[in-house]
Amino acid sequence: MLFRSGHLAHATEADTAYLDSLGLHTVFDFRNAADIKLEGPDVTLRGVRNVNLPLSDPADGAGFWRMVREGDLKTLRELLAEGRAEKRMIGSYRSIITTRLVEHGRILRDMAEDSSPVLMHCSAGKDRAGLSIAVTLLALGVDQEAIEADYLESAAAHRRYKIWRKGDPGTAPTPCRPRSWRCCCRCSTRAPNT
Repeated sequence: MLFRSGHLAHATEADTAYLDSLGLHTVFDFRNAADIKLEGPDVTLRGVRNVNLPLSDPADGAGFWRMVREGDLKTLRELLAEGRAEKRMIGSYRSIITTRLVEHGRILRDMAEDSSPVLMHCSAGKDRAGLSIAVTLLALGVDQEAIEADYLESAAAHRRYKIWRKGDPGTAPTPCRPRSWRCCCRCSTRAPNT
């Protein structure tokens, strides 16, 4: 069984109790050192193996995120205008898949060695965790439409770090354009150099 979430650094006692009820064996944390420094380490879950497996380099996007934190809206608008935001996301998604084959292989090996149920997370549970779940489901032979539907849950309206559970009417999913996902999915089913 696979679960996806945002980071667990600020999990409350109620959140921890909920996570304990899932019977998790392993938590894969895809955050890099810079993310962990900013957000904090995950809370400890009893009997759960924590594996930090960064799916991004701390230097990737550092300048971009500095502009976000500093509120440099003029430069951000210029960087992201005229389809550049979508191109940036597609490139980032491809990189997470094609340059992190060793990490994705480790996830599959660990799951095969009875490390499930598994929770996979990054900072917000959307990009790195969403893609890793998708790669895992593809490797397991799950129908691509089902994988896409699961991945597009990433577009659900939410606030960062808020736990979102199905059935919570305050966080119903919103429409999302799946183009980035489809480009990524095509990329993941080809050899890395094609």
